[in-house]
Amino acid sequence: MIINDEPLPIKRLIVGTQKMIKSSLHKSSSFLMHNIYFVLTGLIVIVIGSFYFVDTVSSQIEKEVVSQNLQRYNACIFSKKLTNNIINDSIIGTDEDCMALSAVGKIFDSKQDIMTQEIATILEGTPMQEMAPYIATKDQKVAALIVGIANIESQMGKHAPSKNGIDCYNYWGYKTQGSRGQAMGHACFGSREEAVDTIAKRLEHFVYDTNRDTPAKMVYPWKCGGSCASHSPESVSRWIGVVSIYYNQIIAIDDDENTQSKTKFLSRK
Repeated sequence: MIINDEPLPIKRLIVGTQKMIKSSLHKSSSFLMHNIYFVLTGLIVIVIGSFYFVDTVSSQIEKEVVSQNLQRYNACIFSKKLTNNIINDSIIGTDEDCMALSAVGKIFDSKQDIMTQEIATILEGTPMQEMAPYIATKDQKVAALIVGIANIESQMGKHAPSKNGIDCYNYWGYKTQGSRGQAMGHACFGSREEAVDTIAKRLEHFVYDTNRDTPAKMVYPWKCGGSCASHSPESVSRWIGVVSIYYNQIIAIDDDENTQSKTKFLSRK
């Protein structure tokens, strides 16, 4: 006798339904967990990105505030006659803006900013003299290159392009365009500040993005452009040597131990 081991139809239906439900629940669960994972990951990225953005913007704003106030401070003290490098109320005078900034000097034990003093001394009596306060606000390596390159390219502004009889403030042989277009194949800037800011921005790219932070490294691309092959070894060596004269002098200035205090004070102004 043949025994039929097949389950009853109703039983087969129940078992089949159970399997289908379990499979559906498993798929739904996997789909749900998969989406939850991506949602949580996205939220984490958004939160971290938001904090990074806020921190970056805040840092940039603080940097700009420090730079602006340091420029005002340097312009103030640079325009006054200093005695033994000490700033006091009588030297600052009665100018309201200068009086408000006089506390900056006091935070530094009432001493003039060393870098500003050094740059002002180097540029004294040259067409670049009034640029000293702006240059002194830049990064030390960048400021050193600004002064050093101007030394070889124009003798600190003594040989520079002009347009319609007005100085273009381009003392670095910088090409492309300025706010006043070009003059003699070089950029013509509308002000000393524009000139310093433009050159500083370009040098910052080379110093920090391409690691060209010395005259020897900066000779390409500043002097040679794409290649130094068309320049004599003597001219290349001379360029490096002349730029190094003031570059080394400025880069050797030690950071004052009160720099952080000054930066914090300036950022609050």
